[in-house]
Amino acid sequence: MTGQIVDLSATRAAADAVVDVLVVGSGCGGATAARTLAQAGRDVLVLEEGGDFTGRQLTQRDGAMYDQLYMDRAGRSTSDLSISVMQGRVLGGGGVINTCDVVPIGDATLETWRRRFGLTDFTTEALAPHRARALRDLAATPIPEAALNANNRLLRQGTEALGWRGEVMLNNRLGCAGLGTCLIGCPANAKRNPRFVAIPQALEAGARFWTRARALRLEGASGELKTVELGVLDPRGHRVGEHLRVRARTVILAANAIESAALLIRSGLGNEHVGRHLSLQPQLPIVARFDHDVIAFRGIPQAYGVTEFEEPAHPEHGWWGFRIESISGTPGIVGTILPWLGEVGKERMRDYPRFASALQLFPDEPSGRVRVERSGRLRIDYTLGEELLGRARAAIKASARIYLAAGARDVVVVAPEPLLIRRESDLGAVDGLRFEPATMPWISAHQQGTVRFAPSQADGGADPAGQVYGTRGVYVFDSSGFPTSSSSHTMAPILTVSEHLSQRLLATLPS
Repeated sequence: MTGQIVDLSATRAAADAVVDVLVVGSGCGGATAARTLAQAGRDVLVLEEGGDFTGRQLTQRDGAMYDQLYMDRAGRSTSDLSISVMQGRVLGGGGVINTCDVVPIGDATLETWRRRFGLTDFTTEALAPHRARALRDLAATPIPEAALNANNRLLRQGTEALGWRGEVMLNNRLGCAGLGTCLIGCPANAKRNPRFVAIPQALEAGARFWTRARALRLEGASGELKTVELGVLDPRGHRVGEHLRVRARTVILAANAIESAALLIRSGLGNEHVGRHLSLQPQLPIVARFDHDVIAFRGIPQAYGVTEFEEPAHPEHGWWGFRIESISGTPGIVGTILPWLGEVGKERMRDYPRFASALQLFPDEPSGRVRVERSGRLRIDYTLGEELLGRARAAIKASARIYLAAGARDVVVVAPEPLLIRRESDLGAVDGLRFEPATMPWISAHQQGTVRFAPSQADGGADPAGQVYGTRGVYVFDSSGFPTSSSSHTMAPILTVSEHLSQRLLATLPS
């Protein structure tokens, strides 16, 4: 029987539904689990807080799309306002709004998880078939040379001029039209993401998807039937109206490391590790201005990465160091990042066609925390540590050197007092950057941790099968369980781990 996608803001659902498996979240983790379990004959229902947006519904308009495709209308941030926390809220999850970079979880990272965190089931051999399945689902291929726009070529040009290592990345696009608006969805439906792979396959197997459905709390987590209370959102997803209850024998949380932990905390579930060990994997943009047009906003935004400073096999952390990747944004987001306001900002934006830009990505020690205040307000606590800030200064210098080697007029370091680097002798000024809270445009797109997998509840929030300690049949199948940064882009690792855990769960469920 073919399943359905039901928009609860438009269609009333049956009250007190009972299902075999309830999945919270429809992104890489949730859609993969729904497909695997539905294809095995389980009655599966998936809750998605966002709406279903494909094709022409993705209008390429900054305001409307950030409002509809991101948590908190793209306004989510850490409690000190230092880091913008970007998280998808749409059927298909983060794969709808990412830049399509495919970076599998590395063997060295899995070895770190085994050796440091006791995850002996997460071996290269055990995950190999699931990692291969993830790459097939994504149709992962190298970005062709002809698709590298000037923004990406300039980063490569400067990297090669300095004799440093870099790579053209894998991606999950088929039929890319080069619109350049990946961060607010692809109107050409060219992203091979869960919305166009796992979700259709799950629907064919009978799974149901409810959109505009916000999971509020989970009750009876130790019983045979668990109850999830959900709020029905209005058509724009701004307000909760009617409340519904769904009962399920198995509940899988796959709503991102922030929301999965928050749901457990609101429900009073889990141990003291739930909400802790948050990794935000911070990223910091840098902008270079050229005397000629770059037109970074056309074509694939993120295709080339500088790997010179990565440590793929750090003895303590697994993946470490830092990575530099080209990026571009639509005018709205670029205008908010630049350090100038008013008439000066307006004048600087005239240079928009001549901007080249990159992101500096930093794996981090899991040290943040998710909380839910008595008022119900979500709080994300995170401090940029001195060790990471040392790497940030090194990354800024490296990025500036790359762009200067590629012929940039100047490099703009976004700070309260904008730092302009025009020559190598200006690099010393980077050492004076103070990185005070809410002064630089840090972002986080790859949140991990908060319900860490561990063989003992003394060390984590969920066991190696993903079951939350202190519950019966409540699991996390997303990046919440990752004990360290899994890779520079988490889409493929989440697909891999969710498939691994889903198959493991199937082997334990009664026929």
